[in-house]
Amino acid sequence: AAELETKSFTNGKDDKPLVERLYEAAFEEQFGKATELRYTLLGWGDAEAAQLAEVLASGAAPRLETLYLPSNKIGDEGCKALAAALGK
Repeated sequence: AAELETKSFTNGKDDKPLVERLYEAAFEEQFGKATELRYTLLGWGDAEAAQLAEVLASGAAPRLETLYLPSNKIGDEGCKALAAALGK
């Protein structure tokens, strides 16, 4: 939502609430279908892992079987957050 606030639309209308709802619905539908997520070489640390853990803990990816996070900088705290979110 914060990123959306930086955008403008060529029709001159403030369609941000509509766009936000449409994006959220599309994200939930597609993310919910994912059985595998790959976040490789993104430079993620504990903060990003905690954000991902929050999303996963919400049940947003009920079909997830495999999560790849190689070549990031996730430490113990990020791993703990992910393990808790995944019920491990």
